[in-house]
Amino acid sequence: MRLKHIEVFNAIMLTGSVSGAARLLHVTQPAVTQTLQHAELQLGYTLFTRQRNRLVPTSEAQALYPEVMRLVSQLESVRRLAGALKSGKSAELRLLVVPSLAVRALPDALKLFRKLHPELAVSIRTLHSRQITEAIALREGDVGIVYGTSQHPAVQHVPVAMGRLVCVSPLRSPGSDRRTTIELAEVMRGGFIRIDERDPIGAMLAEQCARQGLAAIGGVTVQTHHIAMVLAEQGFGPAIIDSFTAAASTSDTLHVRTLLPEVPVSVQALLPQGVRSARPAADLIESFKAIVGASP
Repeated sequence: MRLKHIEVFNAIMLTGSVSGAARLLHVTQPAVTQTLQHAELQLGYTLFTRQRNRLVPTSEAQALYPEVMRLVSQLESVRRLAGALKSGKSAELRLLVVPSLAVRALPDALKLFRKLHPELAVSIRTLHSRQITEAIALREGDVGIVYGTSQHPAVQHVPVAMGRLVCVSPLRSPGSDRRTTIELAEVMRGGFIRIDERDPIGAMLAEQCARQGLAAIGGVTVQTHHIAMVLAEQGFGPAIIDSFTAAASTSDTLHVRTLLPEVPVSVQALLPQGVRSARPAADLIESFKAIVGASP
């Protein structure tokens, strides 16, 4: 299949009709029909059957579609990168940061940054670590602040701070005590709040559990560290989060204990590979180092 065949095929799958595909692609209906017929002729089988004025995908089309979606996504990434390269240097600093570090660390880091660059426009987006890595690779941001490291050939890493996994729970919860450490096996005896395994920290916790042969029982799974901490504060159970998020808590009744065996958690700054970092980007990273690196 050629690229134009793939574009028409995807458009019909999305809209269910030739007319809808034509509107989506900003072409005429005869052009869509002709391209579809050419694709089917080249493939040697039918992609759609007509039922009540709608095009219904055949089994062959349904088998092709997952691969086509992946290719369309890659093509969109190429278009976005090409647009970013065309736009050249941005008049603003584009920061991408994980949600939990945006709650407390970001405002404090921005205060330091503003002393150096009081007039520079800053745009901020909160995304998860993997999304930030992809966006930096596509040059949709100038600086990314994430947890952990992810190998990507188009991204360079700058260490910001090193923390660890901790267990947080209300001091008034049943069985709470004043210990400063707690074994992972003890936490997992009951339900607890944890981060989704698609998150770097969630993946680290899952790996640690696998090493010890531990299995989670019940509990709650969330996508952000801050939500996990808030649920713990409200008594929904202990939560395993990173020490940076725990340090941002304003609660005076939250008990923070280091998880044993210790699991290190790093905060990294991401920059596009091969791009010389502008002074504001470097200053913003240093501001985060000053704030996050000082977290207990």
